[in-house]
Amino acid sequence: MKKSRVLVSAAALAGSCVIGASLTGFAVLDAEHVNAVDAVAAIQGVVPESLSGLATVSSDSDTAAAATLEGGRVEVPVDPADGLSLGGSVQIGLPFAQQASDAADSQLSGVVAFDNKNGSTTVPLIKADGAVQINTVIENASAPKRYDYPIDVPADASLTQDANGTVAVEADGSPLRVFGEAWAKDANGEAVPTHYEVRGNTLTQVVDFTEHTTFPVVADPTTTGVYSYNCVNSNGSSYFMKPNENLTNCKGSYLQKYINGRMVQSLGLVYHGGAYTNVTWKSGCILALGGAAVALVWFPPAGVTAWVVTSAFAAAGIAGSCKGF
Repeated sequence: MKKSRVLVSAAALAGSCVIGASLTGFAVLDAEHVNAVDAVAAIQGVVPESLSGLATVSSDSDTAAAATLEGGRVEVPVDPADGLSLGGSVQIGLPFAQQASDAADSQLSGVVAFDNKNGSTTVPLIKADGAVQINTVIENASAPKRYDYPIDVPADASLTQDANGTVAVEADGSPLRVFGEAWAKDANGEAVPTHYEVRGNTLTQVVDFTEHTTFPVVADPTTTGVYSYNCVNSNGSSYFMKPNENLTNCKGSYLQKYINGRMVQSLGLVYHGGAYTNVTWKSGCILALGGAAVALVWFPPAGVTAWVVTSAFAAAGIAGSCKGF
């Protein structure tokens, strides 16, 4: 049985309430909504970039926020015990879901928070590119240091972790979703020691704050959206690239693109017949044609002509028609 929800709209949160504004005079707000406002204000103060590029979302009686993006629908539930749904293929459970409050609206439209009732708050963010950030706002040193994310994966998939700490939901060598390295920051924007642990199908973020840490702390497992990338090295080894990582970091022989675990493109990375790994590139972008990303365009060091991986585009003279990552 799903819990019912009574959410206060953004308008009710003081009309023109801004992030971090004082709530004096708004006694009508219950503790969960005040907590949601404070948690989002903490994210704004510590990592404001996390609140950019948000998807336009909708809601209903069971779903606090949802967005239909390329590759599937991403949903944040009202009841934390229901977990996050990513494109229908992966379900991510939320920390302390059995004791946390239902989703409460914050001062940002479409952004909700779950009060974990232990000095921490979970704030999931759906990005327009399909990525999902699950922010944990830690209020003080009495809060837990371990945050479990049980992941419901397809029968042929499992969680894997490489030597760099990158965690992937992997099915037969194909990435369904990829989590970047764990990170956490204190109220001054300074890094707080943190790492991931994987046990079975549970991803745990451990945040090693102390009584001397400046609170609040914001920590964040971020998963890729429907798109994932695999960099294949010249020796045949490969690794999954992190969420939002610049694709030019791949110095291998191939860059493979996946949508919901299905490989849709494999690009050979070569330069004038030579190995791509012998060239130092400065930046890159994705060539856009008809609104779709169809080829990689590399911008090499000064003095070397930009070269498009798919030679047909180079021949067409459209190497300059591209958009950044």
